Amino acid sequence: MGYLKRILALPGLLTLAACATTAPGFYSGGQGLRDVVDRHEEPGRRSPLVNCNVPSGHRLTADPASARPGETVDLRHSFEFSASGPQHIPLRCVDFWQVDPPEAATLSSDRRVLQVSDSAAPDSEIRVTVTANGHPHTLVLPIVGADESGIHGNWRPVTREGCFGSPAPVEIRFDPDGSVLFALGLGPSIWDTRRAYTFDRVSGVLTVGDQSGSARFDEAGNLVVSGLQLPSAIPPRPAPPQADGKPTETNWSDCELVFSPAGSFR
Repeated sequence: MGYLKRILALPGLLTLAACATTAPGFYSGGQGLRDVVDRHEEPGRRSPLVNCNVPSGHRLTADPASARPGETVDLRHSFEFSASGPQHIPLRCVDFWQVDPPEAATLSSDRRVLQVSDSAAPDSEIRVTVTANGHPHTLVLPIVGADESGIHGNWRPVTREGCFGSPAPVEIRFDPDGSVLFALGLGPSIWDTRRAYTFDRVSGVLTVGDQSGSARFDEAGNLVVSGLQLPSAIPPRPAPPQADGKPTETNWSDCELVFSPAGSFR
């Protein structure tokens, strides 16, 4: 009886599978893309995924990490294999991709470029889900106005003022999921600290962990962060003592750090 039930259910399962492959925003993967040229695959470099045993920790990254209507976004699909940093995942190792909402963007034939629609609404978001080896991962891509700068992505310090001799982190990354990462050492994959953040574009209030400061974008598109003590590999120098010899309480409200855009692939 159990065997008969499975046979009777098979047409329904095939129908669901057929619908899934033609659903709006659905893009197939697997062996059908074996002959597609992958612009991100390094010639002559063999992937460690011999049998496409993609781990659950695989992830998509986007550059830029927030997009404007009509903009193209470069997508990379990787996983942390060793201390050597992110490892590329071949197209043949992906089950499928899905874009939601489907009318907001389309994927290129090699699944490496997302074309955002001209009609995508600012302050909305596009979700790109990639499923490999049965493990899904969803990238959230915020949409900003045509003349706006987005905080999401990677930033490197340019200048600092009033920060008591405290060096800035080597690099910072604001992710759309509300996490900000700090690279304190040299190297593309050395991210030592993760904290939660919030940013209100209208008021300019930026919170990092339990600190509250502000952020704005200057005319050059740089990110100017004020009033925050950000993590650094080198502790800040103490402020000069007061006239009576008592230690001066450090006030970070005058600390201003300027960061330039550094892309999103780290």
